[in-house]
Amino acid sequence: MLVAKEIVKRNSTILDVAEAAGVSIATVSRALNGGKVSPAAKNAVERAIATLGYRRNTLARSLVTGKSGVVGVLIPDVAGPLYAQMARGIEDVLDTHGMSFMMVTGNRDPEVERSSIVLLLNRRVDALILIGSGLQHEPLEQLLSGGPPVVLMEREGRAESFVTISLANAEGARAATEHLIERGHTRIAHIAGIRRAGERRREGYLQALRDAGLEPGPLLYGDFNETSGVAAGEKLLSHTEVTAVFCSNDRMALGLYSLLKARGIRIPDDLSIIGFDDLSWGEYLDPPLSTVRQPAREMGRVAASQVVAALQGEPTVTSIRIPAEVVIRASVGPPSQRRCILR
Repeated sequence: MLVAKEIVKRNSTILDVAEAAGVSIATVSRALNGGKVSPAAKNAVERAIATLGYRRNTLARSLVTGKSGVVGVLIPDVAGPLYAQMARGIEDVLDTHGMSFMMVTGNRDPEVERSSIVLLLNRRVDALILIGSGLQHEPLEQLLSGGPPVVLMEREGRAESFVTISLANAEGARAATEHLIERGHTRIAHIAGIRRAGERRREGYLQALRDAGLEPGPLLYGDFNETSGVAAGEKLLSHTEVTAVFCSNDRMALGLYSLLKARGIRIPDDLSIIGFDDLSWGEYLDPPLSTVRQPAREMGRVAASQVVAALQGEPTVTSIRIPAEVVIRASVGPPSQRRCILR
């Protein structure tokens, strides 16, 4: 029986933490919830928590405060490599405020998306971050009206009533096309993408060509994956006048790389390529892929910061545009001195 008593340990409480740290309960609470405390007090609280193995009772906290400390995050699908980076950015901010997030997917299906949002609302999340939402404006308004704070990232439609964060897709695409023009290219193809991002990037490409007095095309289409990059590349083979291609995302550029390598077409000697997104593997391709950087993690941080501001009653920004930056690598060179032979 004596051994059993030694094994059983009482769970540490916030009072235990306060006593061990030599501070008040209020100070511990502020430290745990991201409030203002002195560096010395914060360090003392953190040491006490580590020593005691203290764990917050989030259920009890939610019953008292009416807040769960959880933000609901919707992503379109689990295949998109940028969504994990956005989630990391969201976590960066929420973690510093003692909060976490619950993630669900919409599978790019309006009914699935609606059900996923309802699930989050039923879990009493404190706020919502919806990435790539495709719900029509009216259903989205009805679903979220009177609910917790909402931030929309890369929204596929209207979003007047909510904080919105979007990438400067058209501006980034225009800058990518201008980079090709500056290198001397006058016949520039475009493998365009789907959804709103693809449309905006196509607009930027066309605007750059208009500004330079150049004719567009050929204009090909894909659905943002590697297979469609290969398929678009097959159609491109007959356009022997083309010396450069702007791909609407890096995954389609990767598919194009694969096809050109198989056909013995050299990059950038025979054909220059620039993508969009700056996925992590792009710099390891042969040659490294020039692209447009989408700062996905930073977008996640901005979204989470707006959520935290709303929950703390601070002002939020209605619309935020995140700039996109051209990353110059070795896949773009000057046009070949001889006619580009696609074979």
